[in-house]
Amino acid sequence: MEEREEILTIRVKKSKVKAFRNMLKLFDFVKLESPIEKVQRYISTAPKDVPLTDDDIMGMIKSH
Repeated sequence: MEEREEILTIRVKKSKVKAFRNMLKLFDFVKLESPIEKVQRYISTAPKDVPLTDDDIMGMIKSH
């Protein structure tokens, strides 16, 4: 049985990002994902046939 992954969001000081990424690459169980990859993953798994009109969406946006 394959173990499920958990997605974590971590904040790191900009000056330490390169060192932190290099450290994480040492672990074979860690996968780094860029913001673009995260959006692409979301788009690929998002429902394709959502019964919303443009008016529905604008109503939701304006209500917040």
